[in-house]
Amino acid sequence: MTEPAKPDVSENLSHGHLVAYLILALVALLWAANTILARATAEEIPPMALTFWRLFISALIFAPFALKNTWRHKSVVRQNFWLLNGLAFLSMAAFNGLVYLGLQYTVAINGNLLQGALPICIMLAGVFFARKKLTKCQCVGVTLGMFGLISIVIRGDVGLLAQIQINPGDALLFLGVFGSATYAVLLYKRPAKLNLVSFMFVTMVLATAQILPFFIVEHFLFRPMPISQTAILTVGFIALFPSVLAHAFFAEGVRRVGAAKAGYMIYLTPVFGVFMATAILEEPFRFYHGTGIALIASGIYLATFAGRQKTKTT
Repeated sequence: MTEPAKPDVSENLSHGHLVAYLILALVALLWAANTILARATAEEIPPMALTFWRLFISALIFAPFALKNTWRHKSVVRQNFWLLNGLAFLSMAAFNGLVYLGLQYTVAINGNLLQGALPICIMLAGVFFARKKLTKCQCVGVTLGMFGLISIVIRGDVGLLAQIQINPGDALLFLGVFGSATYAVLLYKRPAKLNLVSFMFVTMVLATAQILPFFIVEHFLFRPMPISQTAILTVGFIALFPSVLAHAFFAEGVRRVGAAKAGYMIYLTPVFGVFMATAILEEPFRFYHGTGIALIASGIYLATFAGRQKTKTT
């Protein structure tokens, strides 16, 4: 009697990686939309208010799907309370708050460059906090990706590099991006007994509590949150898509392919930003856009696929 054929593990693994890269590309698209929308409404919606309400509404969206499992594993939440608080702070409270606050002060060229540097920050955080080593393909891929990103944000004009000036907004953006990168590197420590939905729900609740004092101070001492159609639609969109869906997809992508490779896919964010600006704002598509996108695509291939294929053949 012949034994049943065993499933092809490598085929399932490749399929799982393909799905991971697709959902990570969607994350980049949603984050590009988040940046464009946040910058467009920066004068109307205060940064801490936008951060608080996106987290609060996101937690409400997750609640019906997460409460049962979260309550069942409440002992796990208690045992990992400080770890969950740290992950919530890095990925949601600090990242969103600092990025939205930084966008109030920095110029667009600096903001795009710093947010697109997430893969570099993930590499650095991995070396600092997880003692990871980088391969030659990863180094070359990240370098190509950075050149592509720079080509886009300086619009193909090298002379614009001389105009970059460091200001408080730049520092805030970099801290937020580095916090998100550290979260990605430490994400493997999340409690295994908490499924993804419960994990996202708990961290969003904790992040909402963390940002609440800053929101109160901002509302009563600096800028109150306006109740307008623009504010409601902006918060609703950001809470549902760049927050709920993107965070869940990013966490799943990190679980499937690791923090470093997941981070490389974020180079697609400025690429999507260019296409969105061209389609929505009717901005012209220039030669440097194509050059930057080609460099970014080459960098992602070298950092993710080429290295893995070389490992399989050796």
